[in-house]
Amino acid sequence: MISIPEPCPLCNGSVKLVIPLELPDIFIPKNGPERATMLAWRHHAGIGYISPRPRCQVCNEKGTLVDEPPGEYPPPPRNTKIELSPDQQKAIDEVLEWMASKQKRKSLGGYAGTGKTTIISYLLRTMKGLDVQVCAPTGKAAAVLRTKGVDACTVHKLVYQPQSTCFVHGRVQGRKPPSGKGKPVCTECGRPVRTKWVRVPIISADLVIVDESSMVNETMMTDLESLVRKILYVGDHGQVEPIGRDPGIMRDPDIRLEQIHRQAAHSGIIQLAHHMRRGSHPKKWGAGEKSDARVAVVSKLVPRMLSQFNVILCGYNKTRKDVNSAVRKFRGFKDSLPEVGERIICLQNDSDLGIYNGLLVRVMHRHDSYERPKYDLVDEVGNEYFEISVDPDQFEAEKKLDYCPKGIGLFDFGYCLTVHKAQGSEWDKVAVIEQIARSWDPARWRYTAATRAAKQLEYWIPQGRM
Repeated sequence: MISIPEPCPLCNGSVKLVIPLELPDIFIPKNGPERATMLAWRHHAGIGYISPRPRCQVCNEKGTLVDEPPGEYPPPPRNTKIELSPDQQKAIDEVLEWMASKQKRKSLGGYAGTGKTTIISYLLRTMKGLDVQVCAPTGKAAAVLRTKGVDACTVHKLVYQPQSTCFVHGRVQGRKPPSGKGKPVCTECGRPVRTKWVRVPIISADLVIVDESSMVNETMMTDLESLVRKILYVGDHGQVEPIGRDPGIMRDPDIRLEQIHRQAAHSGIIQLAHHMRRGSHPKKWGAGEKSDARVAVVSKLVPRMLSQFNVILCGYNKTRKDVNSAVRKFRGFKDSLPEVGERIICLQNDSDLGIYNGLLVRVMHRHDSYERPKYDLVDEVGNEYFEISVDPDQFEAEKKLDYCPKGIGLFDFGYCLTVHKAQGSEWDKVAVIEQIARSWDPARWRYTAATRAAKQLEYWIPQGRM
């Protein structure tokens, strides 16, 4: 239950109105005093809730709804400074109406710079009385949301939970060792525990919001929808399809945001991305002298030049392999296997290990005293993975190995990634090597590649074979 700090109009201000959190069957006539029964309740303090009509604790009479035209909903608390454009307000109106319905799923698509994160932030403030969980397919995407003030986790962490087993005491609650570093230990005896990730029976949140939904494949969608009550997919409907079978979430979203906001419109990265999304060739784009995006025709890739960027994106696995080798050599890594401090990427899901395809991690420690090399890893949001066995044959291989037993991680170096693998992530400084297969949509590939950059983008068009 939630108490609204507002007096009951029928009791002369003697009690507070109380809103139950349960969402019963609803009926929303178009007109009359009962209009918008389950829509937002607005009171003078300016706090909005999605709820049934409130009742007084004393007289049990329903509170009166503010009589305003359809489409106008409560603002967030006064201490926020969220200003909505007309298309954002319209999108929020549609989401709130959907929350009052029995429909389980809704999709909201928006191009880069249209304010999708603003929508998520506004909804979180408006739905203060509900349990709303925000997640994203990758750790990088979740980390980006956190920097923008949205508490988010990965889809994997929402769907799976760690289960620790001690050799002596069986299933226990694992904890960090006294040193604060290393593999979790048993709370009873202090011995290291084996941690396995198991699927949760249900996600109890009233609403789950999935950001970067353009990279949600059919398997991930099925897992999520089997566990949630309501789910809102938010993504960019201009990007490439997800890896794996495409469920078509962003093929034709229910709600669309296509107005580029003033702040984003001044970004050279956004300008170039939308130039290419509309089908224009990057060579035909003219950038200003101080633009944060640059298009260049290159005939050779120099390792020193490659090492200036957080990540290099390309189209083909052969290029990815060659660039990774060049960057590692320039940075002084000589071993054929990853060394401490290197960035690697997971290529295959393994729920027992808690790792998934596309997971980017850094090496904290390498264990060489095993038959297979094992690594302690940390991802982009601080989650730690201890003693992960890896297949050494996968590193610097052009293609993914056909077979890998359960409990063995498939990883490769992560300095250069294909655009499909990079989808859902964002870095400050990005270089893109244009390589587009005939079967791909050039506009979608270029747009997806360009929108991976947050502060600086170098878009390179190869001149002949490099």
